[in-house]
Amino acid sequence: MLKFLKVLLIAVGVVLVVATIALLVWDIIQVNHLATTANAANMAVTSNPRWWIVLAAVGALLGGFGIGFGLGLPKRTFKQRLGDIADQDSAAASA
Repeated sequence: MLKFLKVLLIAVGVVLVVATIALLVWDIIQVNHLATTANAANMAVTSNPRWWIVLAAVGALLGGFGIGFGLGLPKRTFKQRLGDIADQDSAAASA
């Protein structure tokens, strides 16, 4: 179960980071369009990309947290490691 959670967190984190990179590229295009419109003589209404940039920052934060947490989880549970220690102690006592 722990290994599944580890792989799931890493996969979700990677997907979030990739989606965030794509969203940031789209945000750059929007900001360039906004700057071009602002510099032009016409006053066309453009959307404000602020919330898309905030969404990209939150996605990067959550993706990085998911990857870091997934990489930080141990491969084996505490009970498995405790069982190995008990096996080593019993082997050492019988020798």
